[in-house]
Amino acid sequence: MNPKPIIKVKNLAVTYFKGKPNETHSLKNINLEIFPGEFVIFFGPSGCGKSTLLYSISGLETNIDGEIFIDDKNISKLGTKELEHFHQQKIGMIFQAYYLIGSLSVLKNVILPQIASSGISNKERKRKALALLQKFGLHQEVHRFPSELSGGQQQRVAISRALINNPDVLLADEPTGNLDSKSSEDVLNLFSELNEQENKTIILVTHNPSNLDIAHRIFFMKDGEIVSVKRNRELNQNFSKKKEIPASQAGVPAHLRDLAVLQKAYAELSANESSEELTNFKARELLLEVLAGLTSDELSTIEKHVKKLLISGVDTKGEIFHYLDQNIKLGGLGFDRRTAHNISEKIKAIVKKIRFLEKKNKNQDTSWFNNTALQLRLYLEKEFKVKLKNEVARRFFHEKIIDRLHDKISSQDLQLLINTPVSKGGAGIHIRKAKKISNRLELLLLGKYNNKF
Repeated sequence: MNPKPIIKVKNLAVTYFKGKPNETHSLKNINLEIFPGEFVIFFGPSGCGKSTLLYSISGLETNIDGEIFIDDKNISKLGTKELEHFHQQKIGMIFQAYYLIGSLSVLKNVILPQIASSGISNKERKRKALALLQKFGLHQEVHRFPSELSGGQQQRVAISRALINNPDVLLADEPTGNLDSKSSEDVLNLFSELNEQENKTIILVTHNPSNLDIAHRIFFMKDGEIVSVKRNRELNQNFSKKKEIPASQAGVPAHLRDLAVLQKAYAELSANESSEELTNFKARELLLEVLAGLTSDELSTIEKHVKKLLISGVDTKGEIFHYLDQNIKLGGLGFDRRTAHNISEKIKAIVKKIRFLEKKNKNQDTSWFNNTALQLRLYLEKEFKVKLKNEVARRFFHEKIIDRLHDKISSQDLQLLINTPVSKGGAGIHIRKAKKISNRLELLLLGKYNNKF
């Protein structure tokens, strides 16, 4: 006997700006059934409608035609309060951006969805939250704030929050989009365990093909429609975490194996289609290889260390240098010590200037701007080995930095002005250096926007 579907979508369509010249059909005539305990993936390129379909099923997208049934309840017919209650009890949502509240501790973030549930004591709420955090290896982080956690840890907090009301259905919108490959694998394995061990029905939205085999079924989407459905395994078959690498792929770097998987996955959408996602992937990996010799995973790891430095301002353990210098076999990049030192010091110098500009300027007086411009000018001259011809050129360069601090000129204006010959009243900086200076100054000025100048 076939199980009864937990989710049923009938003739679903989502149209924006209906009847207007810019009318857009985000979803067209979607029909599908999802069964209790099933793990499904909505897959396709950006803009194909997969997230809109997910939000329609969750009840967050209300601009719909058609019907959506969850446990035989037509959620499109529910009132606002009924839908809120139904959503709290039946569905857990997980997003790419985590949406944790920065001012609340990890524990309070997880407890938050229980606040609206009456009849549950604070003690019981805390017990449930602690049990989830323990289960997901976060028991030592309960009193920390989201900004103190890695991306993978933040996503596990978000999953804990989604599970606090013990929903039957978990909806995840690109949940690994902000994570490195190791954290992504951990999160996906966690979804697998929730599906297999707790019988949670899971719908995962992704445009990344590297883990499509984790699902029971894949719904391939294109231009707002489901164009094909692929079954990986039956509902009662568990997912094996051990992935066999074909002999032909042995020794091939993981990111290039992903490219092969991506090409195969998009073949499901159209045999002749040149996918934008596929082209983007190729372009990114090609540039990383040619310009930096790094993979996207290696770049993500460096990015994670730099993010921590931007938050704390201190690299007490020398994490950036350690990662760059450490032997490849031990998980580092294997740079020679001098190169690793130079790069890490350059990063720390830039972060130091960014954080300097983040400090609040209480008086907003002329002397503060002059002092700031002086520090920036000296830094830029040293960094890019600028040799100004005379005091007039030096003063002009200084004044243009002040003008940029006040937003009186654009980044492009600065570049052109400091390139102007000294004989015409400019700074006479070569165009290539002027462009680099302008770009670096914009990076430093990211700190400015944390405060109102």
